Amino acid sequence: MGTSGAFGGSGAWSDTVDSLYDVADSLGSETNATISAPAMATLGRSLARGDRRGKSYDVGDLIGSRRVHGASSSGDGRDSSGAPFTREAARGSLVLDALASIESGEIPHLVEYGVDFSSLEGLSGLKLLTELIGLILGPPSHPDDVALQQALMATMRSAEREAGGTLAETIGRFVSELAWRRTVVQLTTSQRRVSALGTSMRRLEQRVRTYISGKVQQVNGQLMNATPQNVADFASKLAAKACRLFGRGDDK
Repeated sequence: MGTSGAFGGSGAWSDTVDSLYDVADSLGSETNATISAPAMATLGRSLARGDRRGKSYDVGDLIGSRRVHGASSSGDGRDSSGAPFTREAARGSLVLDALASIESGEIPHLVEYGVDFSSLEGLSGLKLLTELIGLILGPPSHPDDVALQQALMATMRSAEREAGGTLAETIGRFVSELAWRRTVVQLTTSQRRVSALGTSMRRLEQRVRTYISGKVQQVNGQLMNATPQNVADFASKLAAKACRLFGRGDDK
C-alpha cells in the first residue's frame, strides 16, 4: 500500500515499506530468515532521497531558531517528504557537539552557534539535552522532527553506557539510530502495518538495527578539528556513505 502522502508519498517509500513488511512476515514464519540485500538497498535509496552524497549544510541554516519561519524547501531543505536524511543527521550532530562542548567546559566554542546558552547553566544529563534540542533544533513540526529527537535521546542513553567514546563514535550511533527512527515513521503510517505485528516486528527491528549499525561502523572515521561546521559536514557525509552501502551483503 505504501505510506501516506503526508509523510513522504507512496512513490518515495512504498517499495521500501513493502519490502520490509515482507521481511517481517518471513521473520515470523522462518527461523533462519535473513534480510535480503535488495530490501536494504531500497531502504538506502529512500533514506538518501534528496541528497545522495552528503551536502555541506551551512550551520546557520541548520539552527532552528535562526531559520525563517515558513521557509520553503530551498530555505530549510524540507518539502512534503521532510528534510533529507543527511541534513537531519547534520542537525542532530550539532546538538551532540554542543552537549559534548558544555560537558567539557568549552563554552567559548558555543559562540559559533549564535544561540544564547546562558539558560543552561547548572543543567546536566537528559534535562540539558532536552534544552539543547529546543535551542538548536526548535519545536518539531513534522514526524521526522520527532524521530530526530527520539534518535538523540536514544543516542544519549547509549553514550552513557559507552563512557569515554569519541564524538565521532557518538555521531555514528546517532546516524544509525536516526536511520531506523525515520524508517519507523514510514512503517507506522503504512496501511499494511496490520500484516506484521508482535514478534515478527521485534525481529525486524533487531535485524535492521544491526544491519544499519554495521554499515555505519564500516564508514565511520575520525573527526578532526571539531568546529560546528566540520561536525555537521562529518555527519552528513557519514549518513550518505552508509546509505550507499546498504544492500551490499547481509547482516551476518
